[in-house]
Parts: sequence; C-alpha cells; structure tokens
Amino acid sequence: MSATSRYAVAGRRGCAVLAASSAVLHALMVGGTGNPVVAVLIVGMALACLYCARELWTAGSLRVWCIVAVMNLGMVAVHWSMPGHHHGQTVVAPGVTAMSTLMIVATAIAIIEAGIATAVLWVQTRRRAIMMASQPN
Repeated sequence: MSATSRYAVAGRRGCAVLAASSAVLHALMVGGTGNPVVAVLIVGMALACLYCARELWTAGSLRVWCIVAVMNLGMVAVHWSMPGHHHGQTVVAPGVTAMSTLMIVATAIAIIEAGIATAVLWVQTRRRAIMMASQPN
C-alpha cells in the first residue's frame, strides 16, 4: 500500500470516528427530549451516524461521502433554523435560549464532517473528470 493510500485510509477512518462520536452525542441527547417521538427520531439519527461510520471505516465510497455531507449539513440547517428547539436548552433571558454544550459540540462536529466530506467529494470528482478527459475516445 502506498503512502497516499495509507493517508487516505487513516483520514477515512478518522472521519468514521467522528461519525461514531456523532452517534454517541445523539444517544446522550435522547434522555433530555421528554417526547417519545423526538426520542425515536434522535435514535434513528444515531443509527444513521453508525451506518456512515461503518461505511467510512470499510470503504469510503463517493456515495457515503455524499450521505455524510448531506446529513451533516441537514442537521446544522435544522438546528440553526429552529432557535427555540435545542436539546437540553437553558433560558438565558425571557425569549432567548442558549444552545447546550452538547448541541454546540454536535454542531461543531457536523460542520467539520460536512467540510471534510465536501473536500473529499471535490477532490475525487475532479480526479475522475481529469482521468476521463485524458482518455481517448
């Protein structure tokens, strides 16, 4: 295995650890929901994180990188668009809520994962485009 391949595998597996960490963060959020429907949704998200973690650990296909990017961007968009809906929220002043530390960590990890996935997708698709353009028809 070349050095480049070893770095790619190490990076992929590092991202798999981040995805597994996201699953753990979702599991920690379940207890504070107070709503069984929301709890089931959060457990479903934890399972989705574990699925991506497994896929990243074993193969790292473009499909899974795309899923990682979309899922993380979706999570950030949903939570940032609903300021009154934060897991474990604390009231700072009337009508103003602060994000819990757990949500801040989860959102930061989601932004990091989305950024990495976007970079991987950009590099891989550019590499494929260059290879396809250089092949004679």
